[in-house]
Amino acid sequence: MTSKLRTLRDELNMQFKEREDEIAGSLLALISGEHVLFIGPPGTAKSMLAKDMCNSIDGGTFFYYLLTRFTTPDEIFGPLSLSSLQSDIFSRKVDGYLPTANVSFLDEIFKSNSSILNSLLTILNERKYHNGSAILDVPLFTVFGASNELPEENESLEALYDRFLFRYYVEYVQDESNFVDLITSSQDGFEPSVKLTIDDLCCMKERSADMLMDGDVVDALVALRREFRNTGVIVSDRRWKKIVQVLRVASCALDRKSVDRTMLMLLQHMMWKRPEELATLRKLLLDVAVSGGIDLERSEKDLDDLHASAVLIKDYVLPQPVTCVLCEKQFHRWKELKEHASHNPDHYYILPDGPEHYQLSAVRTSPRHLPNLVEKFASMGKPVTLTMPREQRDLYLGEVEEFEDTLHLLEIDLQAERASLVEKLNENIWLSNKDREDLLDHYDAKTRSMNGMKRMLDDTKNIVVSEDPQTN
Repeated sequence: MTSKLRTLRDELNMQFKEREDEIAGSLLALISGEHVLFIGPPGTAKSMLAKDMCNSIDGGTFFYYLLTRFTTPDEIFGPLSLSSLQSDIFSRKVDGYLPTANVSFLDEIFKSNSSILNSLLTILNERKYHNGSAILDVPLFTVFGASNELPEENESLEALYDRFLFRYYVEYVQDESNFVDLITSSQDGFEPSVKLTIDDLCCMKERSADMLMDGDVVDALVALRREFRNTGVIVSDRRWKKIVQVLRVASCALDRKSVDRTMLMLLQHMMWKRPEELATLRKLLLDVAVSGGIDLERSEKDLDDLHASAVLIKDYVLPQPVTCVLCEKQFHRWKELKEHASHNPDHYYILPDGPEHYQLSAVRTSPRHLPNLVEKFASMGKPVTLTMPREQRDLYLGEVEEFEDTLHLLEIDLQAERASLVEKLNENIWLSNKDREDLLDHYDAKTRSMNGMKRMLDDTKNIVVSEDPQTN
């Protein structure tokens, strides 16, 4: 099944330019029994894609119709049976119409009128059609709907809109080389080299029903629901349930044992109500899709604390003891001397080898303007140096060594996790190339964080062991 789906995806991508997301989503909708909505201008190959999807089913039947507000039920569900009417039975001849199709494309879907809408909703959701007193099972797998615009605020149309789990905003071809291929290529009908059978499609949902969900995927879905509620976005319970079922089918089709985080990106095509929401939703999904696995946040915080502590505990050792003339207090370390000076800005100081007075600040409350003490030390070739007591230095070096061991193990785990992610992304046929690139780039922020931690650790070690000259 996976091989068939991959082949179909690749061949359809050759047939349709810049439709990678739409093709993958349409195939997934087909095997999961969900419906697809294309929003966008006319002339973007929406109906052709739907027809070729049907052509990918061995023996599949296709129904197409362009809806207007004047469309009658006869045109969608079939004409009334005159022979049945003679027997006072209301019945339609449904052969060749929507109730007997495997795949359907309904253009301008939101032009549906009330005489069509109720039957259409029942077909989409329950796969049932009330043909007079008889209830028919509809063999429909997927309906592709298309519209140039979103539905107006109308309760009935909102219900119809909600039935389409997959939604895509389809634009004209953007890349010039793709445009040239489009206008110069042959328009022969699409004939895939492999086809899905009805049995393939019918058994997929059953096979996937017991597919396990990874714990971090469930956590991500709960977090997303909470985020949506906080921002006023309401997603129905029915839609959440359908989304989970699609994730199970997507994983089952790839012969995976469970639904993993790489499947979360599929939600970008099932959650938005307005196209302008897609960019925000995509960023949110990228965050939750890579937030599992190795978490560097705790280690980063611990290293920040160690670095800040090493900076704070280091002190300037004065080349010579300094005495306050007014207090007669002697100082050997810079921090103590600086604190004294900040509380006593009019005090001044002498060195052991001379009577000359010095100050610590160029701006004083007294009229005196004395030479600066730190500058004096520098001129003597005895600059103030940054150092740390030996017992504290040994303690910090032990902490640094432990961090080096921790970062080394984290780096090994990170490389293994990335390799596993790359393998899963390469096997995931439901993701576009852009999805894979963006997920890896987002994930590689962990690698960049790791490199930053290594640089900070080196800096912390240098702070601990070095004695840096200071001149101010």
